[in-house]
Amino acid sequence: MRWDLIEKFEVLKKGEVASAVKSFTGFEDFFSENFPGNPLVPEPLFIEMIAQAGGVLFGLGLDFKKEVILAKILEANFFQSVKPPCQFLIEARVDDEREEGAWISGTVKLGEKIVAEASILLVTIDSLEGNKTQVVFNENFLKHYDIYHIAKVSEGKF
Repeated sequence: MRWDLIEKFEVLKKGEVASAVKSFTGFEDFFSENFPGNPLVPEPLFIEMIAQAGGVLFGLGLDFKKEVILAKILEANFFQSVKPPCQFLIEARVDDEREEGAWISGTVKLGEKIVAEASILLVTIDSLEGNKTQVVFNENFLKHYDIYHIAKVSEGKF
């Protein structure tokens, strides 16, 4: 199963910030296994949401020429358990960026309330052996999320 924890991007400012949205209905398959009868959004998914938003933000700065993976979780804090249905706003910010990696800080909000925050390290890797195209930042991915259009609008270039 592929964990797509971003529904859409709202803001993508190269080297600065990404803002994205993710909703859960409560009917996703993992809710039947995570606290059966009392479904809660699993806390590790909050970290993954920040990593995915931050990964696209960092990848955009590299023109998606390399794959980006989560290498380290420096710190993560969870402030509230959340029951579905719910919609989250994910914000990721570049704290320090180099070609080989980036420190990203992010928050996950439910309305105006921060439910999770994390500081993570993302690193770049070359294409995975045996793959002729990129695994993550392939053409289908970029089109699905309309990455370049959102980046242009966010920068005021459209």
